[in-house]
Amino acid sequence: MATVIQFKRSATQNAAPSVSDLSLGELAVNTYHGRLYTEKNDGSAAIVEVGSNPATLSVNDAIAFPTSDGTNGQLLGTNGSGVLGFVDAASSSLSTFIYSVSASTQTVFSGSDDNSATLSYTVGLEGVYLNGVKLVSGDDYVTTSSTVITLQANAVSGDSLQIVAQTAVSNLVQGFYTTSALTATTSDQVLSSNGVANKAIKYVVMASHATLGIHAAEVLLINDGSNAYFVQYGDAISNASLMSFSSDISGGNMRLLVTPVNTNTTIKTFQIRLT
Repeated sequence: MATVIQFKRSATQNAAPSVSDLSLGELAVNTYHGRLYTEKNDGSAAIVEVGSNPATLSVNDAIAFPTSDGTNGQLLGTNGSGVLGFVDAASSSLSTFIYSVSASTQTVFSGSDDNSATLSYTVGLEGVYLNGVKLVSGDDYVTTSSTVITLQANAVSGDSLQIVAQTAVSNLVQGFYTTSALTATTSDQVLSSNGVANKAIKYVVMASHATLGIHAAEVLLINDGSNAYFVQYGDAISNASLMSFSSDISGGNMRLLVTPVNTNTTIKTFQIRLT
């Protein structure tokens, strides 16, 4: 008769063993989730999870994945300090319009193309191609409006005109971008935390308040591995100052800290990082 070998186990949702529950190398199973646990010791005993449905997931004890899904269309991004999260994807600003010439001659192109897309572009940011050959603005065509392309010479039946149109300037906030809704005026709240490998970071910071206006500033933050230093400049204030800054190094990270003047202040940043 076959012998059934069973590990320590629990059928309780989200139950996980502690170090005291397992010996080094011993296994335990949560049968509710199908999660497998073991004890490791790299100088310090800890429980690690192995399985196809983990409660948390990290890579090389350095990169931590989020435990909940983002919203439709979001992408996985990093905060530069080993934590991944979902961020909004930059919307594409490029569109391609194709017009097949059926008339004996044609110079004006606008409205619906072969795919029923309506021509629209930002003047000066378009690319126009006739039968695959790039045309030169002003010499080969003119941009009479943001919805019309007019050739200087006739296209003829059988030609194909392709317009690669940039409909909007790329959205810069899809880079190192943060937004924080700060409900309290507690001093030195962490606005940004980055590894000290980032030796210099330039911030554009904007604070907004529902009734007290807008305050925007630029901040240049650096570190020498032991201390962090910053300079604030270029302040633009609609009513009164909404924030002040400080900096430090904590836990191996260079941090920009903020003290809101008022409760319920939203602060957004965009960063340019140098290593």
